[in-house]
Amino acid sequence: MFTDESPFDSIRQVRLDGSEFWDARKLQPLMGYSRWEDFQTAIDRAKLATANSGMLVDENFRRAAKVSGKRGPAQANYELSRYAAYLTALNGDPSKPESAAAQSYFVIRTREAEVAPRPAELSRLDLIEIARSAEVERLALVTKVGELEPKAEYVDAFVTDSDLLSFRTVASTLKIAESELRRILIDHDWIYVEVATRWSETRQRKESVNRYSEYSRKKLHFRRIEEHKAPRFRGEVMHTLKITPPGAQAISKAVTRWLAEEAEAA
Repeated sequence: MFTDESPFDSIRQVRLDGSEFWDARKLQPLMGYSRWEDFQTAIDRAKLATANSGMLVDENFRRAAKVSGKRGPAQANYELSRYAAYLTALNGDPSKPESAAAQSYFVIRTREAEVAPRPAELSRLDLIEIARSAEVERLALVTKVGELEPKAEYVDAFVTDSDLLSFRTVASTLKIAESELRRILIDHDWIYVEVATRWSETRQRKESVNRYSEYSRKKLHFRRIEEHKAPRFRGEVMHTLKITPPGAQAISKAVTRWLAEEAEAA
């Protein structure tokens, strides 16, 4: 649970009408970005996700030019709603622990706002903010909040196929073999493997075929890409398991810890 001393709390601002926002330029270093151009990429992806979800981009990403120095040129900046700030964190660099911390913060704060006692009378602006918070809650996977069953709707809504990573790519960042990464994740009940046989016309023999799938509690971290043109797997559509950006971050932390524990036990 975050406290009032959280750096993300410290940059939260409230307008006269009671609506809250986060200054993008102040959020940038807290997410581990030294260059605005790199952070702008995360914002642009978040804006696209907002548009795809049917929300108003300009309402959630209010332009707010920031003057550099007394006579310096105006710098691009945004006032990010809680929804926009959360999506920006979600679309941040998964290799940065700061991005993971930002994601956790906005998920938790959203959950707290949703379950907090509400006043008897609410203004129209309050109702709009509550509706936004409810939408974020519906889309967000709150794996770090309470004991709720994980949901992966926001992955489907906001993570495009081009964002997904292969097991080989994630394994290479950890400097281990792809087969080793799969073994570790199977041993720790993140994924499981099913084996079937099919006839190979090329080799004129039966061959074993593996299909990897994620456990339901880890749906945030993986996505199944169906291969309709591939031969059926036990009568079902074959799929390839890919890793989402949040999944890559979580896997990196977990596997690093598990490998260290294995080394100590050896």
